[in-house]
Amino acid sequence: MSAIKVTVLTRKDWQTYQAVRLMSLQDSPDSFGSTFEQESNLTSAQWANRLGSSDHNKYLLPLIAEIDGVPLGLAFGVHRHCDDATAHVYQMWVSPKARGQGVAKRLLEYIITWARTNKLNTILLDVTTSNLIAVNLYQAVGFEFCGQIAPLRAKSKLSTQGMALTL
Repeated sequence: MSAIKVTVLTRKDWQTYQAVRLMSLQDSPDSFGSTFEQESNLTSAQWANRLGSSDHNKYLLPLIAEIDGVPLGLAFGVHRHCDDATAHVYQMWVSPKARGQGVAKRLLEYIITWARTNKLNTILLDVTTSNLIAVNLYQAVGFEFCGQIAPLRAKSKLSTQGMALTL
């Protein structure tokens, strides 16, 4: 098995981010609140802006995971407010080619380390309740269910539930 390399994306990496994000939305449309149709209409400036500014290391952690130089995983760590000690995980996805190789766990470990370094005490995420592989991964890392079950998006038959990891 080849080594998994996790890299923090910057604004200049917007095209890589765009390609992997759109792949994730096509491959796993039931895992995200957004859709391929919505995000495929974003401009290059909008893609770049999603990757933050110069202080993104403290508040935004856009990650890409690669194996042999091929981007095969994506995750975002977000710390929304300086007066809040909570981080959030968004856009977690691993290509079918790399599933079962530890990519998602490596992305989560990177976010957990970042959150601890920034003295945050909780990490929150939402998971599609029918995605048992994701649920099992998050539970194996230490996340526990919290909050109410909610629709994935308007008019969706799928549900999501929050999960929290106390650091």
